Amino acid sequence: MLRGDRVLLRAITKDDVIALHRMHDDVETTAGATVVPWVPETVEQAIARYEHQDSDPANVGFTVESLSGELLGSGAVWGIDTLNRNGHLGITLLAEARGRGYAPGVLWLLCDYAFRIRGLHRLGLETLATNAAMIASAEKVGFRREGTLRDHAWVAGAFVDEAVFGLLAAEFS
Repeated sequence: MLRGDRVLLRAITKDDVIALHRMHDDVETTAGATVVPWVPETVEQAIARYEHQDSDPANVGFTVESLSGELLGSGAVWGIDTLNRNGHLGITLLAEARGRGYAPGVLWLLCDYAFRIRGLHRLGLETLATNAAMIASAEKVGFRREGTLRDHAWVAGAFVDEAVFGLLAAEFS
C-alpha cells in the first residue's frame, strides 16, 4: 500500500471491480480515457476479465482510496519499458471524487512508485487537451508539457487534440 497526505494506492480487488464498474458506464469519460473503443460491458464480464487477467509487471493498476477508506477511482503505471526505464501514468476518478483535489496526490504517489520502487527514469502522461483538470494536476506535480498531438484521439464522434507531458526522475520531488 502506498500512502500519501490525502490518498492511498492499493491492489485492485474483485469488490473494487464491481464498485468501479459504474465508471465504465460513463461513456464520455471512458471513451476519453482509453485507447480502445468503448463497448458495453456487464459487471459479470468485468469480473471475468479481472479473474482471468495475469499479473503484468509492465502494466500495474491500483485502486485509489481516501485515507478514510472512500473509494475514489483507479490509477496505473502502464507501458513500462525496463530497458529504457520509462513508462506512463493514468488515473480515472469517480464522478463524485472529481474536483476535490485528489488528482495531484494520486499522480504524486504513482510517480513515487514508478521512480522510487520501479527505478524508472522518465514518465509520460497523455491527456485530452480539453481536460483542464488533469493538465493542472500534472503541472502541479511537476510534469512539463512537451507537445500536442493534433487530432490524435477519436472521442464521441470527433477528433480531439492530446496534450503530452513528461517528467524525469531528477525533476520529481
